[in-house]
Formats: sequence, C-alpha cells, structure tokens
Amino acid sequence: MLLSPALLYRELSAVYPVVSGANMSLEPTLGRPAFLTEGEPPLSGKLYILSKEDCATYSMPPLPGSLFLIVGMGGRLTPPNQIQVDAPSVGEVYNLVQRIFDRYDAWRSELAESRLQGQSIQALLELSYPLLRHPLVVVGMDFSIIASVHGEAVEMVRGVFGSTDSTYSVVTSLKQNEEYHAVRDLDGYFYYHAEYDGANCLCVNIKKYEQTTYRLLMIDTDNRQELTDGFLLEILAGLVEHALLHNTSPLAMKDQAIRTVLHTAISDRTADYVTVSQRLEASGWHSSHDYLCIVLQLSYLDQKNLTVHAICSYIENILSGSCAFQFKDDIAVFVDLTLSSMSLTDISARLSCFVRDSLLKAGYSRVLLGHFNLRRQYEQACIALEVGSRRNPSFWIHRFNDIAFDYILEQATRKLPGYMISHERLLKLKYVDEENGTEYMRTLRLYLDNHLNAVQTARDLFVHRSTFLYRLDRIRSVLGTDLTDPDEILYLMLSFRLMEREEPASREEKAPGVGDGVGAVVVP
Repeated sequence: MLLSPALLYRELSAVYPVVSGANMSLEPTLGRPAFLTEGEPPLSGKLYILSKEDCATYSMPPLPGSLFLIVGMGGRLTPPNQIQVDAPSVGEVYNLVQRIFDRYDAWRSELAESRLQGQSIQALLELSYPLLRHPLVVVGMDFSIIASVHGEAVEMVRGVFGSTDSTYSVVTSLKQNEEYHAVRDLDGYFYYHAEYDGANCLCVNIKKYEQTTYRLLMIDTDNRQELTDGFLLEILAGLVEHALLHNTSPLAMKDQAIRTVLHTAISDRTADYVTVSQRLEASGWHSSHDYLCIVLQLSYLDQKNLTVHAICSYIENILSGSCAFQFKDDIAVFVDLTLSSMSLTDISARLSCFVRDSLLKAGYSRVLLGHFNLRRQYEQACIALEVGSRRNPSFWIHRFNDIAFDYILEQATRKLPGYMISHERLLKLKYVDEENGTEYMRTLRLYLDNHLNAVQTARDLFVHRSTFLYRLDRIRSVLGTDLTDPDEILYLMLSFRLMEREEPASREEKAPGVGDGVGAVVVP
C-alpha cells in the first residue's frame, strides 16, 4: 500500500533524529523505497534513499508526491520534499523503511482477510488498534455504539452513547452545536474538536444514499491534533462500510421482547390482549403490577440529529423497570411501577430536568393495574400532552389528572357550542343581569362554590344575609327550581364552566355597538 510523507516522517522520528521541511504531505503517494541511479532522473511519486554525500551528485527537484530520505545531517535548510535522517548507514534506513511498509501492508491484508471471512466490525477495530494506538469507535448518528476498542476511555463502549447522566449532557450540547452539524456531510477524514466529553477525534463519515449514517472515530487521547492517520482511517472506514452493508454487526437492543409486545399493544387495535398479557407475563411484567405510560414529544433537533435511540436508552437507564421506544413521531415509555419500586414523585424528579434540558415535552397517564388498559394509558398520555400544551404551553410536563376536566369540557363541545348545552334557565338568568344590572349570576356562582352555604356567600358578596336571601329567592324564581336536586346543581356548575370557556371568544367577536340581551350570545 502507499504511505504518506508525513507518516514516514513520524515512523522514522520514533527511531532516529530527523529533520524535515515544513508541511509534509498527508497524501499517500509513496510506494516502497528505491535508490537513485546515475544518469536516471528522479520521478514523481517515488521514495528515494541516498546518503548526504550523494546529495551533491544527484539533482533532487521538488517533484509532486516524491520524497528524498537523506541519511546524515546537513547544515542547510531542508526543502519540503526531503527528510534528513541521522542514521549510521543508508542500508539501515532502507531496511527500516521496508519494515514500515511491511507492517502497514500486513495490516491491510489482515483487514481484507477479515472481511472475506465475514468477521465483525469489532474484529476490524481490534486488528487496527495495535497500529493506530488510539481508542477506535464506530457510532451511529443516532448515537448507538456499534463497536469500540478501548472506548471506555471516554465511556463509549458497546451500547448507546448518551444513555447515562454523564454522557447525555454531551448529546444535548451536540444537538445545538453548529460545528457538529457542519461536519455531518463531510467527505474524507477530518479532525473534530471536543466532540465527546472533551476528547478530540479524527473522524470519517460513513454514508448511505449520500446521507451520513455512521461515523468512525479515533479518539485523540493525547491531544496531538494531527491528521497523519487520516488516510489509514479512510481505509478502515471503507471496510467498516462494507461490513455494515452486509449486516455483520447486529446491535441487540435491551428488552426487545417487551418492546415488541408493547408496540403491538398500542399500534394494533385488533391485537389479542390475552396474548399480549401472556407475553408480558413471560417477560416478567405481570398483570398484578401497576403501570404508567409517558409520551415524549420529540423536538425538531432530536428528529434532525436522530437522537431517539439515545433518548430511549437514557430513559431506560434512569427509570428502572421501564421500556422506551419510538412510536409515530413521539417516544412512548411504559414503566412497571411494581418492578421499578419508584414512586411517581421519584419518576417526575428524574425526568423533569432531562425533559427541560432536552427541549422535550411529556404527557403522563394515570397509574393503572394490569395489561388490559395499556393502549388507553397511551391515549391518556397523548391527551395530557395535547390538551396540556394548549392550556399551559410554557409547561414541560403535563399530567392527565391535571387536564381531565378540561378534556371533558372539550369533548362536550365537540359538536355543539357550550351555550347550547348549558342549563337553559341559566342563560335566562344571564340575560336578566344584562338587562337590569343585577348580579344574580355572580351570586349563584359563589353560592354553588360555597356548597350552598348562605352565610359564607353573603360574607363573600359583602351584603347582609337578608339581602342575599332575597337575591336567592329571585334566582330560584328565574331558574324554576329550589336548588335541592344534586344532578341539577352539578349541571349548573358544569354550565358555568362551559359558558366561561366561551366568554373570551364572545368578547372578541361581539361587534361594537351591539346592545346587551339575547343577541349578545354569539353563535359560532
């Protein structure tokens, strides 16, 4: 194989004192060494070895891709295509250079043989580590670690990078890092600063259909910040790409059986729940356990950066007894609370900062027993997320219990507006107030809120008790009721809420100059 002048300089400097010109080429243009012959001009792209004494005899023009190894130190400046080597003899340098080529040729042959035998990506990295001498990692753009050698130096072992508290913060910062996005589509090798936990990397993108899907990293643990090994990493990346195309590195996902069953339970409306329950029982998620469902709404950055896998793995690590997976455009999380031994408070505490820092939003279902409500729990969590986000858009977490009544009101007015399903005589009471300037609506509302306590209501209205009782008689007369029927009281209280929901819209839609009265009720 061909080597670069910069690589040869590094290998020679490990054995002998050397001096070279500036900007040694990184391109692999040099084959095995040759000697200059008298009368034969040097050629481009050749590696020549000669003694210091021979320098005066032969002309060494700056030929593209060529390199002259001069054995012996000279007193003059060294041109860019020359390396002076302080070695005993030309023959010793020649033998050393041959051994260097032998080592790299043997490495490439071993890689090729490994692929012919169908060995894994892990095997390719293990064959390369003795030569490259730095941790090697193949990572998916969803932060799944396909293979690694000595990746524990930066916590990048097999699994998913970002699945722990110490690494997910890095994933979060990368999502918003412009430099990270800028290198996503680069071809060839490149050096990236502080990519993973402060460790610089020499990288090669691995693409499929012109899109980067994986990346080969060589972690720069000693921060030497050089590109000398770049072309070697490209060779390795080419074989890794071949291995990926031939599916030689399947990544076993945690609790795949449970994930498959849960996905079926919420996606297939015709699923046999007896079978679902039996399969969950076999996996240790018993029907006697309590379950919680959480739905996470992915951000644009997560969709762009393919960080779903990292998010799912992180959640499964911080919430014991949980299973997380992508469903449609969101992430569904089910927690076996009995298996987990975590309370709802513990779960909220673990997730709240993560949801906020990751620019996500979460909907929580109620806790229910057994397997037969898993789909309904998922729908509860989705409803909590949808209704809660409209009701309180600045909140990160929405619980179904907090929005259940709002959801009831929304469902009640899906086909008819609120004023058409409210208590008919309550609307009449409203018109009496508008025509006469009375406060019967406010009085009735406080009376109901105070659980029919006349003394407390009079106090809240700042009126005498006899004045309140007079108002109450007038209210009963308009409503045609004595306010003793529990169902009617509930209907009146619900009507107040339905009418309050429409008041902002009514005030906006009411045309200037329109008088009070029946015509003030806006029909959507």
